[in-house]
Amino acid sequence: MYIKKLTIWLFMLLAMVSTACSDIIDIVGGGTQDLPSDGVVLTLKLPNFTKNTVATRAATEQQIDSLCVLCYDAGDNYLGMSTISSDSIKDKGDDTYDVKVKAVPGTATLHIVANTTITKSDAKDADGKNNLYNATRGGNPNLDAPVCWGSVKVDSLLSGSPKVWLFRQFAKASVIKDDTKVKNFEITGFKLFNTATKGTIATKSLDKVALSSVAYTHEEAYSMGEHPFYETPAAGKAYMIIKAKYNGGPDTYYKVEFFNNGTSTPMALLRNHHYQVKVTAVNHEGWATEGEAKNNKSENRLSVEVVDDNPPIVDMIACKDYELGVCDKQTVKGNAGTATITFVTTKPDFQYDVKWNADWITGYNVTKRVVLPTSAEHPSTGTLYTIDLTLTANCQSTAHADKVTITSGDLSRVVQIIQLGYDYRTDPNRIVRMRDLENKSSDLNQDNYFSWMKLSLKGIRPEQNQGRVRNDGLHFFVGKNQVYYLIPHLTDDHVHYDASLVNVEEITDGGTNFYKVTLADNSANNYEKWISSEAVTIISITNARTKITVSYPVYHVGLFAQLTGEAATVYQLGKSKASGWYYYEMVDVEAKITKKDGTTEYKTYHMLDRNLGASNNGYYSPSTTALAGNEGAKGGYFIISKAQSSDEAKKTKNDVVDALAIGNFKVCDNKCLQGLIDNNNLAIVEEKTHYGEVYNCLRINTDDMYIPQIFIPMSGYYEGKSNEVPVYKDSYHANLWTSSLLSVYQGFSSTSPEYGFWYLYLDAFGKSLNLSNYRFVSGSSGMNKGRYRAMPVRLAAE
Repeated sequence: MYIKKLTIWLFMLLAMVSTACSDIIDIVGGGTQDLPSDGVVLTLKLPNFTKNTVATRAATEQQIDSLCVLCYDAGDNYLGMSTISSDSIKDKGDDTYDVKVKAVPGTATLHIVANTTITKSDAKDADGKNNLYNATRGGNPNLDAPVCWGSVKVDSLLSGSPKVWLFRQFAKASVIKDDTKVKNFEITGFKLFNTATKGTIATKSLDKVALSSVAYTHEEAYSMGEHPFYETPAAGKAYMIIKAKYNGGPDTYYKVEFFNNGTSTPMALLRNHHYQVKVTAVNHEGWATEGEAKNNKSENRLSVEVVDDNPPIVDMIACKDYELGVCDKQTVKGNAGTATITFVTTKPDFQYDVKWNADWITGYNVTKRVVLPTSAEHPSTGTLYTIDLTLTANCQSTAHADKVTITSGDLSRVVQIIQLGYDYRTDPNRIVRMRDLENKSSDLNQDNYFSWMKLSLKGIRPEQNQGRVRNDGLHFFVGKNQVYYLIPHLTDDHVHYDASLVNVEEITDGGTNFYKVTLADNSANNYEKWISSEAVTIISITNARTKITVSYPVYHVGLFAQLTGEAATVYQLGKSKASGWYYYEMVDVEAKITKKDGTTEYKTYHMLDRNLGASNNGYYSPSTTALAGNEGAKGGYFIISKAQSSDEAKKTKNDVVDALAIGNFKVCDNKCLQGLIDNNNLAIVEEKTHYGEVYNCLRINTDDMYIPQIFIPMSGYYEGKSNEVPVYKDSYHANLWTSSLLSVYQGFSSTSPEYGFWYLYLDAFGKSLNLSNYRFVSGSSGMNKGRYRAMPVRLAAE
């Protein structure tokens, strides 16, 4: 099912039109060099919207109920508008309508808006400029009479290109299942979450979301068929919940996130696009409640393909007589039999050529040809071609890549095609097992490592790591490593590996043959970071019989750690407490340390890239639209001590600080953070999102080639007793506890009953950055009254 652009054919009438015409509102203006003195009269031919049918939904006819034609000069200054009522839109049959309008003399651009009333404040801003790009419409989008917009240059009309294209203000989504693959699975509805509550009438680019700051909502009821929604900024924020019955059971709930197929790259949700979710496999019932599905990430109990039926044209080239535009890079799964690309040419003879070099591309078929303009900015007549390239399945673990060249006349453009490798992470013959995770009992030996990583390891996905891929390979831990891996050793397998980085030996475990893969350097302080790449393969297995080679990416950049026991319970405050397994990456940061004698030295700390218990290493700012989705960066809120008396507080051993440590990585002390500030590596800087929002960012510059900056997110803190609902305070502050007591020279004598109750903490607000102090619990004179303060913490090793 396709959302098509709506065509409005404008035929210029060179004859003068009498002012007696009653089916238009005239706009009066003086003559110009290009237009007749009382304006150009245009006839608009409006082919009706296509009839859309999805699943069992009945077809509905989409209508144009009203039109508003707005005139702007070459400087985009508002000149006037005319409104065309429904009784003046003449039905000519064959899905076409005729209307008449006039253009104000001096008009350079016409904007046409359908199915909404346009006010003067919509049409122009305080300076008289075009305001349609800022004017919004909200509420429930109407599929049958959608708000649409298009524009055309008057000189384009005069040169013989009498077309304007209307684009829907919103997108739509639908859900189906592949009946040939999916049995005993009944979809009973779906719901969209975190879509925008409104959208702009017009857009300057159809390839970008127009609004930079919006409110988000979720739908109140489950529905079937096509569901409209407004284009949504911050790709990766919106998601879908599918309600379905598995094997005849009750309704359960599945979460679907909008990723480009075969990747973890979020798919931008743009107006005038149809996002089709096809369920291709189901192996388990979903979550029992909607809330559980919402609070967990999508997982492999449900497999889907998300198809954008209208890949945008992003790469344009033009010569004197015609234009050529092609879509962006297309990525498909390794077992995909086709790859769809689109291109537009304005060359009138419909001649083009498609060429490639790869032998895994075997041909193509034209599946759709639609006459349309190349874009809103290039409204000359063109033809949009949709072609399916025929592909041979990729049985290797490495991706295929080729460039398809589209030629029209003398113009050429290239589209890159990526066919991902076969995902051996889920191949039942290649299930990788992890051993000795944290040197604990055998129940923590992961017998399906990649499945465990996907379902149980928080913070490992690319969108949680500033886009960096870390969830596709074997991880050995920085600092002290103890984990190793077992990879099935099949008949006719031959292994190749870099012995300077890993060791591989053949073993038998439970009657099954494996390759045991260990880290070559398991010393206690191995902080050297490295990553395998496509150019440098650390371990690969080739099967002599099948000729298939499986390559495993290998990482020595971070670690996995579990928040459990008291660290996940009594040492935390908050509405929800961080628990379970988390991924952390290590970076090196340089601090400038001032010694007691006044001299300085530079010291390198090995710091984790996120707060303890954080599932995201990005920057979080609740008031910044593009960053509000990074709330997982805050992590857990921890008390820093449980000392009940002055004597306990004075002890050099702090049970809470020790419990929060991960090996040699411990809660940062004051010296580390102050040294980073003094070296200007920890600072508040003014940044701007790609939507133009300005915000203050607390960042740490690193010496790391993989992650040049890490962040301390806005977090605030909690205050309360362990048996009460805590109070959340200072949500626009960035806070971190340090492990440093308020020292004797800073405020208290070591003999004071208050010594040991005050800790230093980092506080950032606006452009102010300080290391201040706070009593970790309510009370005075060495007493603990039980009302604790809980903040995030950051770990580092020396």
